[in-house]
Amino acid sequence: MNSFKIKRFSLIIICVLTASYSYSQIKVSEFIQYSKTASTNNNKLIFIDFWATWCGPCITAKEHLGVLQKQFPSDFYVVSLTQENPLTVERFLKKKPTDLAIAIDYYGETFKKYGVRALPEGILLNAEGKVLWQGGAPDLKKEIVSKFLRKQTTKTSLESFFNVVAVDEVVNSEYIPKEAMEIKPIATNNKDIEVVDNDKYLRINGSLKQIIGYLARIYKNQIVLEKGLDTNYEVYFKKPFNSNDNLAYKLITEMNLNVERKYSKGEGIKLVVESPKFWDTNQIDWGKNNSKYLIGDSQIKADNVSLKDMAYQLAYVLDMPVIIPDDNELSLSLHDWDFHYKFFQLMQTDLEDNFGIKADKKEVTFPVYHIQKKAP
Repeated sequence: MNSFKIKRFSLIIICVLTASYSYSQIKVSEFIQYSKTASTNNNKLIFIDFWATWCGPCITAKEHLGVLQKQFPSDFYVVSLTQENPLTVERFLKKKPTDLAIAIDYYGETFKKYGVRALPEGILLNAEGKVLWQGGAPDLKKEIVSKFLRKQTTKTSLESFFNVVAVDEVVNSEYIPKEAMEIKPIATNNKDIEVVDNDKYLRINGSLKQIIGYLARIYKNQIVLEKGLDTNYEVYFKKPFNSNDNLAYKLITEMNLNVERKYSKGEGIKLVVESPKFWDTNQIDWGKNNSKYLIGDSQIKADNVSLKDMAYQLAYVLDMPVIIPDDNELSLSLHDWDFHYKFFQLMQTDLEDNFGIKADKKEVTFPVYHIQKKAP
């Protein structure tokens, strides 16, 4: 089935050709495997599935894509792309094999090119390299693929779609932090936070505001940093650590910063829980070392997360503060979640009917955390 060889530590450049010019390049560092069910020839559509081994929702999405791939074995080809070390990916595939094609984007250039902000996500390309669809990988349905297949006439083989250029490359082994917390300034053009949470460490890459917001589960516009502080960092927390530890406070203390809490008013969503009927933690199970969230174009699913965590994700997708009850037992206990968020009235119905949560959009008072350097 495969018409060109897999080469370890080679640089593979995906060059999509049009009639008169070469489409902008998509760079990956190697293929781990090619599809075991799809033909490498005469494909009208190529789907790139962005994923990671630590992302539980990605594994669920991959099962969906595997079924979809079998439904279209001739005209449609799925390539699952991760930024991880190929050795890590190979170990993962021994435990959880897949029939899909697996490739490595070691430098993350393709992730950045398409602005991938959350996993799982994907892009659907035609044979000429035009992006036809982009969104959460689980949202790619059979009907969407069928619709675009009917409209496409140009076909391509993988051999002509992918241009393999061999370049020697050394892949470093996975870094394991030695200290309980490690902080390193980094230079990056990526505007989005990157989180890796496994059984060895929690690693967060992003701006200081993003990192503190993630650790404290605080909406980004509720954090105000002194000028010059919001630079980019890579922060490691070595495991095991107490899940109740205030990691945001530890980071702020280590960086010799002060926090002052003030209050502001503005549009937001207030969640009120009078008669909770939260799901238990047995409704969804993505296993260990997962990213806990699956955020699609209109739906949020979560495995074993608190109301506080869920509200943080909701604030992120709605871009406004979400206020929750002060009751720690209510806000910090773990549950599974699945609800609509795109249309507010439908979200209200989902939250109230399924979880006993009343959601109101109105002017709310919310805390704003001002962070500055300590006086010398």
